[in-house]
Amino acid sequence: MSMRLVTRVLASALALGLLGDWLLETDAFALNVFVGIAALMVSATLLVRSEGQGMPPWVPALMLVPPLVAFGLVWRAAPALGAANLLALVAVLSLPVLGTGRVRLTVARLTDYAAGLAVTGTRTFAGPLHFASSKVPWHEALEGLRRRRATSVFVGLLLAAPLLVVFSGLFASADAGFERALQSVFNIDFESLIAHGFRTAFVGWLSAGYLMAAINGAGARSEAWRRVEWPRLGVLELGIPLGALTLLFTTFVVMQAGYVFGGEQLVQNSEGLGYAEYARRGFSELVAVAVLVLPVLLGANWLTDRTNPISCKVVRGLSGALLIPLAMIMGSALHRMGLYVDAYGLTQDRIYATAMLLWAGATLGWLGVTVLRSRAERFAFGAMVSAFAVLGALNFVNPDAMVVRVNLARAESGQELDVAYLATLSADAAPALASFLTSDAAPSLLSDTDACFLREELHRLLEDEGPRDWRSWNVGRERAVRAVASLELAGAADSCE
Repeated sequence: MSMRLVTRVLASALALGLLGDWLLETDAFALNVFVGIAALMVSATLLVRSEGQGMPPWVPALMLVPPLVAFGLVWRAAPALGAANLLALVAVLSLPVLGTGRVRLTVARLTDYAAGLAVTGTRTFAGPLHFASSKVPWHEALEGLRRRRATSVFVGLLLAAPLLVVFSGLFASADAGFERALQSVFNIDFESLIAHGFRTAFVGWLSAGYLMAAINGAGARSEAWRRVEWPRLGVLELGIPLGALTLLFTTFVVMQAGYVFGGEQLVQNSEGLGYAEYARRGFSELVAVAVLVLPVLLGANWLTDRTNPISCKVVRGLSGALLIPLAMIMGSALHRMGLYVDAYGLTQDRIYATAMLLWAGATLGWLGVTVLRSRAERFAFGAMVSAFAVLGALNFVNPDAMVVRVNLARAESGQELDVAYLATLSADAAPALASFLTSDAAPSLLSDTDACFLREELHRLLEDEGPRDWRSWNVGRERAVRAVASLELAGAADSCE
């Protein structure tokens, strides 16, 4: 690696560190994260191009994926959805690194994706330490710097500045007299200076590590993976557990058929439970079943003795047979969720659990199309795409607003409305709540006390978040501000005084 490239990486990391410090002055993750990630991807793209090794044609498209995922933080304000968007953002940051490593994502294995994530994370947190192990002519570079007195002075000052800032700040914190002396000379807020210095250094460190990871890339199918001799199992070893699971799942489906089609009376007579209790008790367990079957089937396919055609046919046949009752079980889980929503209404947790079930169903279906038809190399990419499709759908439908709409529809049909729960929703729900409070249906569904309570909570929601600048701007919160303003314009607040 040339010193020219090293200089560019360090300069880019410093610029990103300063930008990150400025963007993170607010405690919210919104537009600031989108801007920071976009800047990081632009820097990575320019540096990879400057390396001169030739960039695979799919890498520029992969560089667009992290900012696209980060836009979810700008779009929605719900905390749970924000956490999911952040988790997805961390995952997709490894895709450009795999791309520069010339990995074809459409046929990459799960282990390739896992290795790419591990390599990206390790190199990012290692920061500039990559340079220590790179083939950089450090000795020649330092000798060249020493020949230039002005450059040597600049480097010395550059090294001394952070040391003086840090230790002066510590001494100022330790002794009030020293703090006053420094403030009288420099008039500097050392606590603020240390905070800015730490943020700049932290973001710059991570940026340098990620840029190095993007330049070096993360290859797949390394010799280390190939040398490992994994155990291979035959017909009996894999056929017995898969056959037992198929029998167990089929038995469960047969028992559930009566409950699904027999109605409320059969459930109460058979289990002694209320219909809602029956629904609540089973849904989370059935979601867990659907999710846990996935690694079981992948593991069985992975451990199959490929040299034995009979083993391959038996394992794939039993795996396919297991998917049939599993699909019915997932249908039963969705049926239970419908019963639960009818009895108690819709909540955020129920939406996210249903989304998890739908992703598991789509992934298991993709497993049947790929793994069970000797196309296992395409499974990981499809599973990843389906996960991001579900996350994108959640961002699109706005779960909090959906909760409001569904529960209000239930209330109009005579069901109880949980006003206290609606008041706990995020700013994403504010437009739907404000629209309802100013509608003609509100007086018939809400008491004056409940209506005033909701209005007060909407105002408090925005007041608790406090004033924010453009770095923490968010579409959901902006719409919430406008919705609350519409309540005030409609004179709704006057009736609560």
